[in-house]
Amino acid sequence: MSASGRRPTIIDVAERAGVSRQTVSRALNDMSGISASTREAVLAAVKELNYRPSRFGRGLVEQGPITLGLVVADLSNTYFAELGAAMVRACGPHGWNVVLAEAEHASRPEKVATELARRVDAIVGYGVVTGGIRGGTGMPAVQMDGDGRQTAEAGVIELDRSGAMRDLAAHLRDAGVMRPAVFDLRGDPGDRARALAAALAPLTADGEVPIQQVPMRDSHSAALERALADGVDALVAFNDELAVRLLRALRGLGVAVPEQVRLIGVDGLEIGSLVTPELTTLSIDIEEVAQQTVAMVAGMLDGSIPLTGPQAHRVVPYELEVRAST
Repeated sequence: MSASGRRPTIIDVAERAGVSRQTVSRALNDMSGISASTREAVLAAVKELNYRPSRFGRGLVEQGPITLGLVVADLSNTYFAELGAAMVRACGPHGWNVVLAEAEHASRPEKVATELARRVDAIVGYGVVTGGIRGGTGMPAVQMDGDGRQTAEAGVIELDRSGAMRDLAAHLRDAGVMRPAVFDLRGDPGDRARALAAALAPLTADGEVPIQQVPMRDSHSAALERALADGVDALVAFNDELAVRLLRALRGLGVAVPEQVRLIGVDGLEIGSLVTPELTTLSIDIEEVAQQTVAMVAGMLDGSIPLTGPQAHRVVPYELEVRAST
């Protein structure tokens, strides 16, 4: 904030650097036509004033409401739909606008966050690249579901599953499970699937938990039949949506849950409580994730939280929610 209590404008930066407003805009957008020394002077003024560009490339003098950009992989995924709604609710008390974008179906997925960053005041990415988009502009960038190693590039909201996975292993051990399997989404095994398999490995005689890769929406029956033929007695799905689809496929095969095989999801979505039997899940408080994210962005905007480093790191833990499917 400036001495008068208002947010610094592009005019303030121009006056501090001794250049025109157009030159500030060129420096912030890394455009040609100015010298390296002039660009350095502008960026120094940006840092001194804690200036946050409201809209890149528009040269606005009076800044309107903050706009936060949220980039996720696929908005048709129930988890991301619930997260987007939670982010809108968390931004409401601040009077902020929220722009949602998905990367998976874009023509150039790797560019979605960068392009959106030109139209917003802060950028939040879940499973998409946000590192490096700030340049020298001091734009808040937060990575959801990251870890502490990423704080050199951006703020991080870490979603910690470790405790919940240990609790799940103990719960399944008490239930007599000896042959768990992890059902991951098709593609290379992800970090989540590998971590789940590692957490459940002590339940097995050989210390190995198979990871079966399947599509999200169909063709599950054959994979389930193979797993059951191998003696699998518990299935841990990549997420709740996949778990519900596996439940339907198991019912079609005449396999009772949890009597013949136990079923677990991940994320704690509402859909898991709307099926029979209700789904045991590793649950995350999506409202808390949204609140922590917005609080971090707000601190970055007012300068109370640095854009990178250990102070730009929050952890929200998953918890085991035991229901009828186990």
